[in-house]
Amino acid sequence: MLALPATAQTVASFHMVQRIDEMLVGVDAIALDVVDRDHVAGTYFLVHALRPSPLVGYANYVVDCRTPQRIAILNSVMPSGRLEPEQPFVQPPRRSGRTDLTNLVFEPVHTMDGTAMVAQFSCEASGAPGRAAQIAAELAARGSPPDSRSLYCRMKPDAGRAERRVEVRYSVAENAVAVNGQWLSSGFVAGDEVVFGTGAQWRVDTRKRQARLLRDNGRQLFKGDCDDRP
Repeated sequence: MLALPATAQTVASFHMVQRIDEMLVGVDAIALDVVDRDHVAGTYFLVHALRPSPLVGYANYVVDCRTPQRIAILNSVMPSGRLEPEQPFVQPPRRSGRTDLTNLVFEPVHTMDGTAMVAQFSCEASGAPGRAAQIAAELAARGSPPDSRSLYCRMKPDAGRAERRVEVRYSVAENAVAVNGQWLSSGFVAGDEVVFGTGAQWRVDTRKRQARLLRDNGRQLFKGDCDDRP
């Protein structure tokens, strides 16, 4: 499980539910508010894993917990372009009064924008607040789209470092890839291949059960076998 950055701990009951590249997605459990039997309102935050100060962004939202889950964003401050460590963070305004659902626009949730894990956490933790930390930890470690599958591959991440066994989790429906629990914006699924990485690129053949590391000129740097056993 990933350690929570010190700055994130200054936000009341921040629970990290997902990592996408170097960005942590977390929910303020104290801010969860049950609107009615099907809807939960809350606030989620973005925190840079390597530069935990200041917080990067936030969104106030309402989740429709019925299947399939959907989300409506009430207001947000989200990053665009290059993030600077000196960028000031503005604390999100707290919701006040009763949430009016009639004018909200609900959209499908997705893995790669963080909303799927946020929605699942909100719906589960609002009904079991004493288990909020456990629910968040389980989502951060194993949260995935319903169609996700995993292969465990022998890989060599960096030159000079020993080979190791790595979990490559992928979803065709969401076109999403996670490596050892970290979702990667460089990842995608193309036919029988799961592809991720910048510069040198990993290509995992799900049919042949093999992983290759290739330069952009096609030169193979490493080849390892894969199987579906943890």
